[in-house]
Amino acid sequence: MANFLKKALGVFVEFDEEQQNVSTPKPVATTSGTPIQTPSSYNAKPFLNDADIERFGKHFDALFDKANLPGPDYFEFCKMMETLEVHIHDEKARMSAVYATLAIQGMTKQALIESATQYKVIVDKDKTEFDSAVSEKSTKEIESRKHVVADLEKSIIKNSELIQSLTKDITTAQTKIGTVKNEIMEEQNKITAKTGGYKIAYDAMLNKILSDIQKLQTTL
Repeated sequence: MANFLKKALGVFVEFDEEQQNVSTPKPVATTSGTPIQTPSSYNAKPFLNDADIERFGKHFDALFDKANLPGPDYFEFCKMMETLEVHIHDEKARMSAVYATLAIQGMTKQALIESATQYKVIVDKDKTEFDSAVSEKSTKEIESRKHVVADLEKSIIKNSELIQSLTKDITTAQTKIGTVKNEIMEEQNKITAKTGGYKIAYDAMLNKILSDIQKLQTTL
């Protein structure tokens, strides 16, 4: 069902024929964040390569095969359309040929359309389950990481404020250090001056006492 799916996807995506190893489609711009149903709502088309188409084709093939309705129906019609594509290139001619073949087995136009409608219901149900799985995955893998980012951003803000506070404290301390160093120098100068003055006074007093002792010894 890969070729059938590729034709169906043609209005929604562009196929990257040159970069076959790129399996991740480019994100599609949306306004609601939910999968878009119509091509007119796309602002850009994602890229899909053959590996993507093969994988999705197998998914829907398995989905249709599991829900295959009794007798020839839309599923058999699709498979035959895909098989005969290499032989009958014109889609209308191929459609008529496939219908004629299945009509022999008892399939009617009404039954074909009704079965296609039933497969639409199946595909819609599959999409609902897919959206639910994506939402759960998003909550588990993305939302939790968003909380991590939010916590880290709060931590950055808190640490930035702490850095600003510490920087202010450092600046204040540096200013205080300069002031105290000046005070130390002033006090050292005062002490040096007082020490020098005292030594002079001490020397004078000592000389006076010694002189007096000598006088007393010789005079008395």
